[in-house]
Amino acid sequence: MIGRVVGKYKILDQIGEGGMGIVYRAEHVVLGGPAAIKVLLPQFTRDAIVVDRFFHEAKATSAIRHVGIVQVFDYGRLANEQAYIAMELLRGEELTGFIDRHGIVEPAVAAQIALQMLSALEAAHLIGVVHRDLKPDNIFLVRDASAPGGIRVKILDFGIAKLIGDPIGRGAPRLKTKGGAILGTPAYMAPEQCRGGVEIDARADLYAVGCILFEMLTGRPPFIAEGGGETMAMHIYEPPPRLRDRAPNLPLELDTVIAKMLAKAPDERTPSAAWALAALERVSLEPLPAEIPLLGRPVTAPALAEPVDPASRWLPIVVIAIAIVIAAAAAYVIGMS
Repeated sequence: MIGRVVGKYKILDQIGEGGMGIVYRAEHVVLGGPAAIKVLLPQFTRDAIVVDRFFHEAKATSAIRHVGIVQVFDYGRLANEQAYIAMELLRGEELTGFIDRHGIVEPAVAAQIALQMLSALEAAHLIGVVHRDLKPDNIFLVRDASAPGGIRVKILDFGIAKLIGDPIGRGAPRLKTKGGAILGTPAYMAPEQCRGGVEIDARADLYAVGCILFEMLTGRPPFIAEGGGETMAMHIYEPPPRLRDRAPNLPLELDTVIAKMLAKAPDERTPSAAWALAALERVSLEPLPAEIPLLGRPVTAPALAEPVDPASRWLPIVVIAIAIVIAAAAAYVIGMS
């Protein structure tokens, strides 16, 4: 692929590889502008469902006009029918690595990252795009002197995003999955996502933001278990931990904002990204540093992951089974005491 021209871009070198495809650094053949090219591996290009999901990412992302959403320039197929997306090339680091380096993120920095995420999500939600898989791996931090603290948050990977009712008028169909399979990452999934079989709306993204903000401030997500099914059961049945118990030195207003985002029932949760953003802005915190340190390697969206295993459709049953076992064990212990 090195040296080949894909659409309007010449491939320069490889910068990432995953189970489904490869990411290349490229430049526009006329203007010389940088780009990243994501190319599906041939075996997945033959899978219509995978290709639909891949192109769905391009359509969903390009529909949103916001500085906090990674730009998509083009998409299509190579001469051999491999699918590709040409998108913005980013220099910086994933939020995952940022959290790993800091352990616990300074409250003002964590709040600023969450504020920028919420601003970008508000733009997405206004045109009916719900991300559905927000997690630190899909949040990228880049250097931007015009942004608070010198960092700009970019939301990546709209591969399983949902276009609700096609309000953007582009004729994009709703994304469908085999057998109602669950899509998402257990540590950051809203209870209604974990249950499966229900309509998911923007409030699921806000729950994920609450999980991410909680992790930045405490060093761990609200719920952690050995298996994904156990983690999902915790999201459904266990009360979320309170920030005030894990970090009692932080403002109570911050605890209140996160608790509202982590409400189990969507109707009791933060109603919109704009609402959460306004509430978070009102929290009194120490000033941001003039420039937040970042790593600066050239990277774009995460390397393409393996396709979702259709067996994941059984996860709701596993979650319920785990909950029943836990309840039975508790009843037995109480009866013996």
